Amino acid sequence: MDNSDQSRRLLMSFYSIHQDKLNNNIVQVGFIFLMLSLAWNYAFRILNVSLSRADVGALLLCTGVCLVTYVLIKFSKLPVVVLKHITLWFVCFVVVSLYFGSGYREAWSFFLLIPIVSALYGDIISLTVYSILGLISMVALDYYFPLVPRSTFDIIDLSNRVLLYIILATFSHILYKKLLGLYVNLVSIVTKSADESLEQVVKTFIVSVEAKDTYTFGHSERVSEYAVELARKLPEYQNNPKKLHTLKMMGLLHDIGKINIPESILTKPSRLTDMEYEIIKTHTVVGAKMVEKISLLGRLKDGVLYHHERWDGLGYPSGMKGEEIPLEARILAIADAFDAMTSNRAYRDAMAPSQAFRRLLEGRGTCYDPRLIDILTPHQFSWISICKQSNSEVSEFETLMTLQ
Repeated sequence: MDNSDQSRRLLMSFYSIHQDKLNNNIVQVGFIFLMLSLAWNYAFRILNVSLSRADVGALLLCTGVCLVTYVLIKFSKLPVVVLKHITLWFVCFVVVSLYFGSGYREAWSFFLLIPIVSALYGDIISLTVYSILGLISMVALDYYFPLVPRSTFDIIDLSNRVLLYIILATFSHILYKKLLGLYVNLVSIVTKSADESLEQVVKTFIVSVEAKDTYTFGHSERVSEYAVELARKLPEYQNNPKKLHTLKMMGLLHDIGKINIPESILTKPSRLTDMEYEIIKTHTVVGAKMVEKISLLGRLKDGVLYHHERWDGLGYPSGMKGEEIPLEARILAIADAFDAMTSNRAYRDAMAPSQAFRRLLEGRGTCYDPRLIDILTPHQFSWISICKQSNSEVSEFETLMTLQ
């Protein structure tokens, strides 16, 4: 799963939580309004004061529907999207009931609540559908059941009400856009923060593992840098920072499975036996199982699992060949081999970068993707710069370890 899928899922999760809470809030506000209206009207009745024309029966009916809606939202197992529509239908029912039962000459203005409330959900389809529904209902009721005598109400009044409704619906659309922008920005901030935090945790973990063996200190970070530098030259990665970041994380974690390999094998100064080599080969599968169990790292599995596959199909663990091998793994295979050759090992000294590049050329079309080697060849200087800089850092680390 790539970052865009994660962002989409996170955005949907935010919206689901938001809509669930909004359902409760709308019904609660409606209940408070209806209770205040009932108390207001009963107070006038007790005091025998004619200051309200509202129909108490209509208010009681709305209160009953409100309680039923609240029970559905609070205790039913219906999906949030279904409860959203139940809540909006409740709003429409109250608006229509108040049109007939409020006794206000301006009761048509209750319909202006429909686009405002539907905009709060941040759903353009709901906003559009319920805004149109509210407009049709308002026009029909105003025309067929006017609350003022026909002599004082004409088509101009109706057109003005429609115009006001459309204006308010337009502002409701702006509200929707602002709400959507707010959630998208929030998701972006959360995703970026999670990526940065995860990267720091991964780096700390990798350093702690590699520090056990000074010969491999910094290997994963260098492989990551080499891979990203090569990927920048590929059309598949250009103008795609998310894919580059994924490749970077793959490079950092490509050898994570070696945590399961005994140090006696990792640091052995002589040639490995066949059995020891088979144990070493398990690090790809172990690493892949480790990352796939963490949802935020699952998208890195291909690079971790297949970075030791060969173009000719003689690699491991699956024996894939050619373009069957994921592109990320083909890039990491070259970066991993180059760093291994240009780094000191317990069993040999580091090669010069020029010699390592010659080895990569020799493996073109057998070990490595020929297209990637052809793209890398004229851009060797960038890898040499990374190599020189990292060698200085390794020297500093080795000096520090010697002083301890």
